[in-house]
Amino acid sequence: MADSLTQLETYLYEHIPLSVALGVKAVEASCHQVVLTAPMTPNINHKQTAFGGSLHAVATLACWSLMYLNLKEFPHFTDIVISKSEVNYICPVTTDFTVECSIENQSDWLKVESILYKKGIGRLRLNAKIYQDGKLAVDYWGEFVAIRRKK
Repeated sequence: MADSLTQLETYLYEHIPLSVALGVKAVEASCHQVVLTAPMTPNINHKQTAFGGSLHAVATLACWSLMYLNLKEFPHFTDIVISKSEVNYICPVTTDFTVECSIENQSDWLKVESILYKKGIGRLRLNAKIYQDGKLAVDYWGEFVAIRRKK
């Protein structure tokens, strides 16, 4: 597990520089679940709460990372893009925060993989959650697209 955490962080830091600025750290990194944390200090706003853009960005990174980990072993190189997202800010986040994203139903991933093989493109809607004091603070949904590159 530690090796996959380091590999994910290294990849994010090298290819998505915003992850460094946000202070993102990987806590869990598997094909089933990604958990990222971020400190409050670089993400604070004028109200002394976490900036909504930071919360949205780290949630996007968690979902993107889950797609990335599932596609690492895919035999064809793929690009991952986000096609749309929506976020509900339920209550303020006032401390360092943790974002959790998981694939609830493994058959959803198998469908993505099958369509990716057949058509060269696969879509998956992922959910990420941020909790504050045990209560849901941010509920994020994003649609991620994997596109097989032509050689």
